[in-house]
Amino acid sequence: MAEIGRNNNPGLLWIALTQSLLQPTVWFELAKGYGAEKLSWQAGYAARQAVRVDRGILPRVEALHLVGWQNEEIPPPLLGNGDVSETAGQIGRFRQQVTIYPGDWLTWLYLARLQEVAEGEAAAVHSLDRACSLEPIVGETLHFMGLWRLKGGNAPGAIAAFSRLLDIRPIRFGSMMYLGDALLRVGHEVAAEKAFARASLSENPVFLQTLAVRVYEHNYWQEAIELLEKALQIRPDTVPVLLKLAQIQADVYCLHDCRTTLSRLTALAPDNNEVRLLAARVRGLMGDAGEYLELMQQMYDTGGDPLSRLASSLAMTLLYQDDLTAEEVADRHRCLCAPITTAVEQKSTFTNVRSLERRLRIGYVTGDLHRQHPVNVFMLPVLLRHSHTDFEYFIYHTGTMCDGYTRQAMECADHWLEAAGMDDRALQSQIVADQIDILVDLAGHTSSHRLGVFALRAAPVQATFLGYPHSTGLSTIDWLIGDRVVSPPEQAHLFSEGLALMPDSVFCWASVDEYPLPPPRSIGEPVVFGSFNNAMKMSRRTINLWARVLHAVPGSQLLLKAPSLRDEAVQARFAALFAEQGITGDRLILRGPTGLADMMSEYGDMDIALDPTPYNGGTTTLQALWMGIPVVTLKGNNFVGRMGTSFLTSLGESEWVASTEDEYVAVAVRLASRYGTLRQDRPKLRVRMAASPLCEIESYVRHFEALLAGMWRGYCADDRSRLLQVPLPGGVV
Repeated sequence: MAEIGRNNNPGLLWIALTQSLLQPTVWFELAKGYGAEKLSWQAGYAARQAVRVDRGILPRVEALHLVGWQNEEIPPPLLGNGDVSETAGQIGRFRQQVTIYPGDWLTWLYLARLQEVAEGEAAAVHSLDRACSLEPIVGETLHFMGLWRLKGGNAPGAIAAFSRLLDIRPIRFGSMMYLGDALLRVGHEVAAEKAFARASLSENPVFLQTLAVRVYEHNYWQEAIELLEKALQIRPDTVPVLLKLAQIQADVYCLHDCRTTLSRLTALAPDNNEVRLLAARVRGLMGDAGEYLELMQQMYDTGGDPLSRLASSLAMTLLYQDDLTAEEVADRHRCLCAPITTAVEQKSTFTNVRSLERRLRIGYVTGDLHRQHPVNVFMLPVLLRHSHTDFEYFIYHTGTMCDGYTRQAMECADHWLEAAGMDDRALQSQIVADQIDILVDLAGHTSSHRLGVFALRAAPVQATFLGYPHSTGLSTIDWLIGDRVVSPPEQAHLFSEGLALMPDSVFCWASVDEYPLPPPRSIGEPVVFGSFNNAMKMSRRTINLWARVLHAVPGSQLLLKAPSLRDEAVQARFAALFAEQGITGDRLILRGPTGLADMMSEYGDMDIALDPTPYNGGTTTLQALWMGIPVVTLKGNNFVGRMGTSFLTSLGESEWVASTEDEYVAVAVRLASRYGTLRQDRPKLRVRMAASPLCEIESYVRHFEALLAGMWRGYCADDRSRLLQVPLPGGVV
């Protein structure tokens, strides 16, 4: 080993830092010494600390030519995800270092974690104890170990590490934040809230913003807003804090407050693109999808990064537009995805054995297995029923929220990886190393997507399912899983992917929660039509159509429930749009958000649900049907506009499907004429739905698995066909 002079002995330098961490020269000497020893993890850590303490030392640090020293991601993700490459070699190297320099705290710390990963926690006890005895800051060792365990998916181990800090450093705010996170992952909500409350005692506005983001990720949105407001009291007019506050206010539809915060931001940072993008998004949340698209398109065309998430936001907004043909929407998706595929260099070499006899490895990429997210609503019942005989399931969890539903999903997986902290290339490399045969995207262009991983090609076969009701436009995704209604073979030109078709609806309702039917409405109450869809789905065409229905059924009312309708300005906007069509305010019932159980019971306040166009209801339509409410839908010209038709066809209620706007009004009028019977027949509709293919979850899962097997069979045979269907009984396709 290279000789380190006595003044550069890392053990002595760490002792010096216990006196004061604000010694840039000591940090520099550590970086220099570690660099000479080719200990890149340690050298990078020390170099970053030196520059944090004194920016003036940057030229000296740069002169050391340390590889990747500025990368904050080295080594925490490697130590966190539990799959350290060349573990044995690193362990040997670090043991050699601490044998020569037994006072080297940082190397003892890294060694302890490597031993945990490779051999288990018992093997790391000695190294962990040595690190604790040498640490320059009390509690630093346990903090890092807890953090790495948490990132590696070992929440109980993280709790064990962080809990030891309660007696050592009870006001180490960052540790308390991560302790709260770990406690939530094992379902200890009360204890987690206490840990978060302790972390919130911090007076550091930067940390308070970090904490706000963390608790918001777990749906503590009111607490997150309070933390950001506290940070602003300490340091007023801080643009990053104000921006995060405005983003959360928009997310939870506190639109009046969001507009107020945006006004402050516009005055402070008039040229900030994130502020402009958020202001455009607020227009969309208020229901103006056209203006939202126009504003985003302007930003994209005038310097927007084609590889940024703006492209996906733009793609998603296209689905709400009244004035675009199906071909135009599909072409624009392809154009938005083209820069993604051309910017990446695909180097993957797959060693997966092309065999039909072995157990297939299926990977799901998702961050949405929580609460009542639509992906969770439809995917969790599938995970609960998957066959583990023919398939081995890997879930790459790209989200941060963890609740009871997430824990159920964890129990369904053969392998679970917390991947939120991994960039696209790191995640792609991990998936390739796991030898996944079929990788399934469950997000499309929605906010939690990782399409970059699919653009890099992480598995021999790649598919998209459930998360996005349209073709992604990404050429490296081989299959879109749909059905004969939402993605008919004759419309294959609208899809960048091949079509893998389920025999019935691509969605299956198999709720894991109970929702009792509400009592029937009184025969003397007026007919109430309704829609519980978000505001952007209420396009001008939809409003005109619904107004025609109200005119055709005198005395009827329209119940609209949407998160944005908690805002008075949004209510006024929609009231004005209906007034333009001759519908007075007394015929509108406008409601904002409530809890899920309350929302489901509110279906009892309507008689007939009206599906919007061009973006149909998805989860909301199935919820209405399950609560005994008939739904009227207009058959559209692409996936997103045919979801209602798919549901009703599988239910055996094709007479509720209209081909034209005139038919839509006629169907609504015909149902309204039977309103008394409809109110009494709610239990009968639920029974019919439960017995229909729309709810036959066991068959649905077997069909889905048959599609996966068919995809692999085609890959093994090098079959380039673009259509895959599940054979029905008797061999009929």
